[in-house]
Amino acid sequence: MKSMLRVLCAGLILGITVLTGCGAESVDISDEDVKRVANYSSDIVSQHSDNSESRLVDLSTVKRKYQEQLDLEIKKQNFKALQQAASGESSASGSDGEGGADGEENGGYVEPEMSLAEAIGVPEFDIYYTGYEISSTYPSQASVSEDVYMGMTAAPGDTLLIMHFNISNIEGLDRECYILGLKPTFRVKINGESNTVQQTILSDDLSKYDGTIPAYSSQDAVLICESSESALSNIESLSLVVRSAEGRPEYKLE
Repeated sequence: MKSMLRVLCAGLILGITVLTGCGAESVDISDEDVKRVANYSSDIVSQHSDNSESRLVDLSTVKRKYQEQLDLEIKKQNFKALQQAASGESSASGSDGEGGADGEENGGYVEPEMSLAEAIGVPEFDIYYTGYEISSTYPSQASVSEDVYMGMTAAPGDTLLIMHFNISNIEGLDRECYILGLKPTFRVKINGESNTVQQTILSDDLSKYDGTIPAYSSQDAVLICESSESALSNIESLSLVVRSAEGRPEYKLE
């Protein structure tokens, strides 16, 4: 086989020499070009030999290896993106597991994509915050009905934060607003500190609301948090976290 290669290379070199001496225009061939011709000839012969591996790479092999490398890079990028997403969710979560994509991100508030009514589970209504008040009792004129005290009184040293909301029926038909069966829960953040929203038997408790709201009408509702007088003496920020089947978005109130 080697002798055959030598003969072929010699023939090609001789052919080049003859061509340059047959009246054709003179062509200068360097030693490097002669080596390239010899190597190419060797590869051509080697392609037809079972005992030799060609240095000329098959095009299909190149494409296959390129696709394998491309697939590997894509997998690496996808894995990196998943790691970054997991890291972002972890850093955005609060100490009590609240926040995330619908709450605070990198220390800044992000407005949830869903409305408050959607988060609670009654998207056919409009629910919006109207303000708050601080009081030791709610309602101010507590009533007694059928031997049940319908009101709340703060413990000594504490006071009540009463957050007011409006539930509006914007449709032309009377609609039942059955929040009670959806069982949403709420937490309120006062100056960044998370606090529990009280469970009450008040008829206007937003978390327990169950009633029919006439067409184009609205109904007031409240959520109540009990905390120390000092904690509620200077409210600089106030937000509400909703926990329901829809997620855990956080809504900035003040």
